[in-house]
Amino acid sequence: MAEGDKPLEPEPTEPAEPDSGTPKARVPVTRRDFLIRSNASAVAVGVMTGTGFAASLVHASARPAEPPQRAPTAVPVTMRRVSLDLDGKKYDVTVDVRESLWETLNYQLGLSNCNLGCDRAQCGACAVLVDGRAVNGCTVLTARLGRGQKILTVAGIALGPGPEGLHPVQRAFWLEGGFQCGICTRGFVMSTYALLQANQDPTNAEIKDALAGNICRCGEYPKILSAVQKAAAELRGERVSYTAPLIAAGAAGPETAPEGATVSRQFVFATPLGTIEQFDELALELRQRPGILAVSGSERTITIGWDPARLDEARVRQFLAEAGHQVRP
Repeated sequence: MAEGDKPLEPEPTEPAEPDSGTPKARVPVTRRDFLIRSNASAVAVGVMTGTGFAASLVHASARPAEPPQRAPTAVPVTMRRVSLDLDGKKYDVTVDVRESLWETLNYQLGLSNCNLGCDRAQCGACAVLVDGRAVNGCTVLTARLGRGQKILTVAGIALGPGPEGLHPVQRAFWLEGGFQCGICTRGFVMSTYALLQANQDPTNAEIKDALAGNICRCGEYPKILSAVQKAAAELRGERVSYTAPLIAAGAAGPETAPEGATVSRQFVFATPLGTIEQFDELALELRQRPGILAVSGSERTITIGWDPARLDEARVRQFLAEAGHQVRP
């Protein structure tokens, strides 16, 4: 630049207002304006430098959206999640706090390991073992059994598959006929099992006391008592003879007759029998007679099939008379 030359000033884009000599009034800046402007500046700096809260917003928007985390399903206050130790297996269930063990076994798990009788804890048909003690499944609450208690049912005491694997208590009730309709049988078996786990040589009084909470509406108490006694004897290692093998052997007798050669007739008792058990005893005795092939009937009548090559009707009537049950002509 040559001496004497003045520097060039940029030409204003807008015509400059003439200086009146009076100072201009400043526009007041409020606190709100200051915060807005400072925040805007901070956001701009954060975006440009990749730091700060603004950068996190930018990065978050750049990342692919993650699927929302599903919150665990809440259980209503009237429900409980429990883990049952049942016959050596684990079952995780969600139950109502008012739900009985019998309801859980039947409705949730689909098991028929105990029967429902009275639903009032009076008959014992639903008895199961909890930590070795017999309890009624219709009144014990499932929600209180998820704390490590060992639950044992009639399905869990067998020693193996098939009839050969039955526990001595199960085998005794089966072969000794300690049942009739079967509604109460599971409960009696479990109460007996609990008794014999603690005492393998109980007296009759101790047996009756242990089974006092079980009711047999069919009245098969003599056979039930016999079944318990024989189960106890087998557990003690004694040799036991049951009633059922004798019945099976007699019913399956080796005698057969050619087809069409059997004679069968129905007789009417001169004096009706008192119970069906009396008929069973009579049938067992008759099947052991030579020539008798089949016996059926009721308290009032009896139908006998025999081999005509060995017997006639007069001889069959004589068998009945000798057994103390004459029939009408």
